[in-house]
Amino acid sequence: MTATSHDDQAKMRLINDVGFNRYFKAATWAEYNRQFFDGLAEKYDATNVMHSFGTKRSIDRAAVARLPITPGARVLDLCTGSGDIAIRMARLHPDVRVVGVDASPAMLRVASRKAGPLLDRIELMEGDALALPFADGHFDGAVISFGLRNLTSLRAGLQEMARVVKPGGFVCNIDQGQPRGRLFRIAYELHFRRLAPILGKLVFHRGEFNSFRYLPESNRYFPDQDSLCGIMGEVGLVNVRNFNYWRGAIAQQIAMVPAKGGD
Repeated sequence: MTATSHDDQAKMRLINDVGFNRYFKAATWAEYNRQFFDGLAEKYDATNVMHSFGTKRSIDRAAVARLPITPGARVLDLCTGSGDIAIRMARLHPDVRVVGVDASPAMLRVASRKAGPLLDRIELMEGDALALPFADGHFDGAVISFGLRNLTSLRAGLQEMARVVKPGGFVCNIDQGQPRGRLFRIAYELHFRRLAPILGKLVFHRGEFNSFRYLPESNRYFPDQDSLCGIMGEVGLVNVRNFNYWRGAIAQQIAMVPAKGGD
């Protein structure tokens, strides 16, 4: 059995274990994922505000500012979702072109609406994160934000990102991390696993409410920032660095694709 098929089966068990199969009839993780985000698209940004205590915008701003984007670069935003990172990159770097790829048509429609006049520099397209329709080295950098956990195989996702980035370019992941500090970790877990789901149940419909259950449940198999740094090195990326936000509750890893002839 391949690693990808093993991951797919493990994640399908997650759907069954927490009862998501009552709302989504999917044979594969990728199919479930597409249905899930299609149904959540119009309220996706609102769920992010609740999950993050309203800190997502400032964290996105800081994370994008750290990216080693060069003038005139072409950057991939994988699992672009509602387009927040793609839009922020385009605003911060007026001469950069961004390609946002997502498996959910509904999410792409939201991203297109939000991007507005920036669509002359942001191209949005539906696609498979594990089989991107780009040549090797097509981009100067690639970013994935809160998307790596949704792929059938995070290792395959990182490898595909590295494939389409030219030597010397960067690969970046932004996602949840392991909070630092015992008291903060307790408070964060209380909000994340208890308070946010209660708020979500009051505000959202059943299918939408599942997002408040999916994120904490998916942490059962999603590695923390230290483990992710190790995995990025294992798939061939170099100079891996981690940056913590909100005391490590959100973490950003930036790594480089090895230059030809060395690191």
